[in-house]
Amino acid sequence: MADTFRMENEYGAFTVGSKGASLLALKMKGHDLLHDFKQNAGDWAAGAVLFPFPVRMASGTIMAHNGQEFHWPINDEKHHAALHGFTVNRTFDITSNADSVCCRYVYDGYYEFYPFPCVLEIHYALGAQGFSFKAIVRNTGTEPLPFHIGWHPYFKISENWGLSPKPTARLSKNKFSHPGEKIPYAGHQWTEEVDGAFYYSDNLQICNEDYILEITAIAPIVQIFRPANAPFIAVEPVTGLGHLDFPWLEVAPGQHREIRSAIILE
Repeated sequence: MADTFRMENEYGAFTVGSKGASLLALKMKGHDLLHDFKQNAGDWAAGAVLFPFPVRMASGTIMAHNGQEFHWPINDEKHHAALHGFTVNRTFDITSNADSVCCRYVYDGYYEFYPFPCVLEIHYALGAQGFSFKAIVRNTGTEPLPFHIGWHPYFKISENWGLSPKPTARLSKNKFSHPGEKIPYAGHQWTEEVDGAFYYSDNLQICNEDYILEITAIAPIVQIFRPANAPFIAVEPVTGLGHLDFPWLEVAPGQHREIRSAIILE
């Protein structure tokens, strides 16, 4: 099985990596939209699917669900936290048809900290309406399956760029950068480093000099990450962060749940 798969059609082209079902490249209307980390893409989780939770949980390492606590190992020592779940480093099987690519990962419930067997499918497609992302979580176990999911694309930004609209609120962070309470948005200098969760009342737009890129939100909250003065920004659609405003989503045994997002170039 190839490590990457490239699809091209009349609407553009995109490349998917088997590790993390990562979207590594996306071209639409002649514009290369994603930052190229080359051989270091895995170090940045570039374009990867984050399951069964994105970013850092509010508790740092504890997934609490239905009266049980599942203690995740720390893989982010700096922030004393579990980060991005485990599929970010897993190899997905890639198949394709005429207009889409499917990345599939089968999990057998091996880990004590996540004993929930499931199948995760990620579908990417490029068409007249833009680029679409669809995740399907299938519960193959005998207990309700808790999860959140996120997506981690890094978008190129021009010298003069901006984000629209303004956030309506944000999550506070403790000393370890774990998400905390919802607080009013008091402004942010986007040229400075940012790594936080922001509430939006509408889809987020990246306004570059030559085009406007709209990212369809999965939930009213979006994780945004950018090192200071970097030529890229990660706009991460997420279903939630294990935070009180966004309790764990649940899939009943034998059932599935779909999560959708999209990238639209204007």
